[in-house]
Amino acid sequence: MFCVRCGKEGSTYESLCVECFLANNRFTKVPDHVDLVQCYHCKEFLLRGRWQKVTLDEAIRDAARDSLEIKRGAEVTRVRQEVHAADDYNFHVTMHVALEYSDLRMEEENKTIVRLKNGVCPRCSKIMGSYYESIIQIRGRERKLTDAQKERLVYSIQDKVQEAQDENREMFISKLEEVPGGFDAYLSSISLGKSIAHELADKYGAEVKESSTLVTQKEGRDVYRVTFLVRLPSYLKGEVILHKGRPHLVTSITSSKTKLINLKTHEPLMENNMDLREVRMIGKKEDILEAVVLSESAKEIQVMHPRTYATVELRKPPGFKVEGETVRVLLFEDEIYLVP
Repeated sequence: MFCVRCGKEGSTYESLCVECFLANNRFTKVPDHVDLVQCYHCKEFLLRGRWQKVTLDEAIRDAARDSLEIKRGAEVTRVRQEVHAADDYNFHVTMHVALEYSDLRMEEENKTIVRLKNGVCPRCSKIMGSYYESIIQIRGRERKLTDAQKERLVYSIQDKVQEAQDENREMFISKLEEVPGGFDAYLSSISLGKSIAHELADKYGAEVKESSTLVTQKEGRDVYRVTFLVRLPSYLKGEVILHKGRPHLVTSITSSKTKLINLKTHEPLMENNMDLREVRMIGKKEDILEAVVLSESAKEIQVMHPRTYATVELRKPPGFKVEGETVRVLLFEDEIYLVP
């Protein structure tokens, strides 16, 4: 075989010897400049058609590397980049590209300018436009939510949304709004709203009601917004309610049932939440007091009344154990109840 250009005999590539082939061919090229779009609000970069959270240096290098065009049949084995900032928005990038083509190995240098441009990603555009598909309405039953409750619930919602964002960046909270008796969370997705509403119900023993509103039609399909009303019970874990005429300590709550302890007998029982909708809360956690133990027998203990300091004898319920120098008690209608 001989080179059709210089006549040299030996191996040829597209009818040219190695020297002529390399002298007359480039295997890579880049445009004069590359535009790198960064969202003005969330600061993420548009790379390969996706918005990504990376550093500016990583984004510049990725944008330059993605602009590299490679001759068919060539394979890039290594790219070494040098980045120099001309100003805050223009960056000179030099790329040293090592390649293989057939049994040849070579290195080419390419230079381009990466220009940083401001834009707005679809997610931030929706957020700025107050876009939402679902609302979670958090309400208490016959009681206002305390600031501490609101804080815990907001944190729970934000935590669940962040988990969802790790899988899908289009999941977000559009707005949090305080309203009389609770607050509303506006979310970007119906499925997200539904999953969070039911998780809150499981965690706090709440009731969930769902309603939908037709807002428009898109490509012949009805588009709805869905509202999830999460109504919290009138009691919380650790509080005391009046149930069947007796004080009961709430020890656990699930989405359908509540576990109680009768403070008169200390017998545990499990009740359906629906059967406790009309109960009255008679003692918060801070209403449970410490009483000093003065003496103890097999069936009774003597304690100092936490308010009058009088000596009071209390019958010990089955299984009740005194641990330490004090016991927990609840004062209700002139009676003292031992709280386990």
